[in-house]
Amino acid sequence: MHTPEKKHDATGPRIVDGIAVFGEHEAGTLDQMRAVSRHTAHAALMADAHHGFVMPVGGVAAYHEQVSVMGVGVDIACLAGDTPVVCADGRSRAIRDVRAADPVTCCDAGAVRPVAPNLGAIARGTRPTLRLSLANGRALVATPDHEILTRDGWREAGALRPGDRVACVVHTGLPDAPHAPFEIAPGALTPHAAGVLAGRGWLPFRTDDPRLAPLLRLLGYVCGDGHLTRDGKFVSAYTTQEEDGAALLADFAAVGFPATCYRRQRRPEHRPEVHVRVASTALHALLASLGAPVGKKAWPARPMPWLFALPAWARAQFLSGFASAEMTTPRTHANGVVPNLQVKQAGEVAHAIEFVAALLRSLGFETSVAESGPPRGARRTWVVQVLGGQAAQVRFAAEVGFCHAPAKRRAAARVASVVWEREVLVRTRDAAKAEARARHAGGERWRDVMRDVAARHGVEEGFVYHAIYDRRGASRRLPGAAVDPQVDGEACWVRVASVEDAGDREVFDVVTGDPAHSFLAAGVVVHNCGNAAIRTDRTLADLGPTPEKQKQALEHLADEIAGTLSFGMGRRNRADDAPTDDPLFEDPAWRAVPGSKKEVGALKTKARQQLGTIGGGNHYVDVFADEAGALWVGVHFGSRGLGHTVATGFTAIAQGKRWGERAAEQETLLHLGSPSGDDYWELMHLAGRYAYVGREWVARKVVAMMGARELELVHNHHNWAWRETHDGRDLIVVRKGATPAFPGQLGFVGGSMGDDAVIIRGADPSGTGADDVRAAQRAALFSTVHGAGRVLSRTAAAGKRDRKTGRVLRPGAVSPAMMEGWLRERDVILRGGGLDESPHAYRRLPDVLAAQGDTIEVLHTLRPLVVVMAGADEFDPYKD
Repeated sequence: MHTPEKKHDATGPRIVDGIAVFGEHEAGTLDQMRAVSRHTAHAALMADAHHGFVMPVGGVAAYHEQVSVMGVGVDIACLAGDTPVVCADGRSRAIRDVRAADPVTCCDAGAVRPVAPNLGAIARGTRPTLRLSLANGRALVATPDHEILTRDGWREAGALRPGDRVACVVHTGLPDAPHAPFEIAPGALTPHAAGVLAGRGWLPFRTDDPRLAPLLRLLGYVCGDGHLTRDGKFVSAYTTQEEDGAALLADFAAVGFPATCYRRQRRPEHRPEVHVRVASTALHALLASLGAPVGKKAWPARPMPWLFALPAWARAQFLSGFASAEMTTPRTHANGVVPNLQVKQAGEVAHAIEFVAALLRSLGFETSVAESGPPRGARRTWVVQVLGGQAAQVRFAAEVGFCHAPAKRRAAARVASVVWEREVLVRTRDAAKAEARARHAGGERWRDVMRDVAARHGVEEGFVYHAIYDRRGASRRLPGAAVDPQVDGEACWVRVASVEDAGDREVFDVVTGDPAHSFLAAGVVVHNCGNAAIRTDRTLADLGPTPEKQKQALEHLADEIAGTLSFGMGRRNRADDAPTDDPLFEDPAWRAVPGSKKEVGALKTKARQQLGTIGGGNHYVDVFADEAGALWVGVHFGSRGLGHTVATGFTAIAQGKRWGERAAEQETLLHLGSPSGDDYWELMHLAGRYAYVGREWVARKVVAMMGARELELVHNHHNWAWRETHDGRDLIVVRKGATPAFPGQLGFVGGSMGDDAVIIRGADPSGTGADDVRAAQRAALFSTVHGAGRVLSRTAAAGKRDRKTGRVLRPGAVSPAMMEGWLRERDVILRGGGLDESPHAYRRLPDVLAAQGDTIEVLHTLRPLVVVMAGADEFDPYKD
């Protein structure tokens, strides 16, 4: 029974028969969604919706333990629940425990920093995973589609092979060990200082204060290269590095006492001194009461006993601040030897150096303390060294690090890279040595052994010869020249040792809204969402000095795209480097195909041939320029014949027919837990991976044509089903032509061939109206539009023609002159495309985005430069 519409305010949808409706729609679209909603737990209609097959394009439907066969697309990549995520407070947390308040870090252009915003971890159910083991001993368990930063850009875990290099940051912190919070009683405070500290939440001072980490870092730095004035008015920290000063300023602001930065040239031949100073008697009193020396540093016998009662990660934060100021910079000698890290302290007594040594020992480091140099009157200088060889020096950088000294962190990365590379070489040479001796002892000719072992292990033939006849022991050290650091700033390029099946695991993703689109998992730089538009390092100005030259370059690029890639119905990928050997073709999910071996083989062959083909209809490859002139590549297509075959096959099975038989196009619900439901779920995920691989291959192929480098990847996905939890209910959410838009989640939304596209982000509402926005997001099941949405059907736009003769049977609403005029006015270069895809057949994208309200925000507006589609007469039956 039809019920009247519920009125709504400007921030939310209207409710029609229990359906959350964004924007205005034709009666047929609403009727279609009403029919679907009879079987759902929740339903919503996005602002770009229009009539589709059974379910409207732009519809969102949630079911209890059922899946509709109307959605096949791409899933979100994830990591195993116990994966440690690196945070800026020196702690590593299991990804399942990451909260929005945690300072998750990323690696942005070789620099480690906190992400902003971090919206916490999201459970993504149980999925097959791989164990990625690195040559430095670290490991990561991820779904095969999770993207990892490699020297060649972002690549899926399942596409990596031994020997590939991935980005790995040295510092991983220490585990977030539970501890019973306690209060630290500051020493004597003046009434004024006590009042200020209480007003800023520092009294009582508890160890569960979220600002504990930056306070400990500052306390450590000030105890090293800082100063508390005798008059109790100023707190100072000194450095000669501008970036160190920026880190100190950030931490002073984090504890609620903004600092001022001064500079002075103390000696002409030296860098200017950067003096970071806070004028606050309250902060001075707090640091002094915690144990920081005042005036000329004079340390008591056992300073800061409360520090040793804190968890290891907290002690490491103090030590990291102190080491940033006082510890030697990590380095390697010319012969490849890594010298011990050390700290010097001077004074009349050894209390300071003994305190540092005790802190190091409390974290498991072996140390030595000795006098350094001759006494100067009553003052002596002592040095503490971190013993344990190169492994201990790398462990210090990994677990403690240099929080306020980016240059030392970059130096630590160079040292770690040399150590890790040398370890690989030593293992390789020892293995080659052992094999050569064993084979020669077994009777093989020395020449055959020498050539074969050298080729297999990548060592010199002379080394193998000497291994056979010289009885030298195991390899220990190699000349420093044998290894060059493989680094990019704070990240090392570390070899993959192995990629192995890790079984089905409960997996999670971290949602961030940060432009770096990454976070650090076990120190490895990983992507935080699935994507399909690429921002390159090229700009419009790079194409030529004048608009005419730029246009010529774009015309050439359009021809190359059209001539290289495969568009249209059922096409084969004709490129020499087509990804026909992708690991997905060995996926066990192929066993879920209900057909005979012959049918499975034929489907797999078709899938191989079509992987990386674009199809027809509204599928495209576009080149855009954003508001800053940066060039982007965007693609839109799906799982091609594979997805279509899976959908039609299970539609037939649900109607009591055999796989491959024709069946009516009607709503088909499969119960998960039933044989057919579980088989469909497996194959839906396989088809999603297939679409993912194809889109990325095409987009990266165009980036290569441009001679560009990939900087950012945004790959939204529609026509898919997800397991999600909404308002405490576990649901299967089908988004047919709708984009997931959880807070912080990125998406690529295209307009028509002659209109702008956008990069969007799910809103994280705050302030006035935030409750209304969150209610609208929940009503949409955290979904948004996937495009502009049709206003004219294909036939209404282009008319009807005889497919054999081309004769016009009924003219359409759009003429060639209308479409050409629109594209000419926007200066868009088009290859292919028909009147059914003219901008006249679509809504305007700004209108549908506005109808979604504040549930999303636009990060980039992309102006189309080149649009390449299938030809006007191409027909594509694959409804993906």
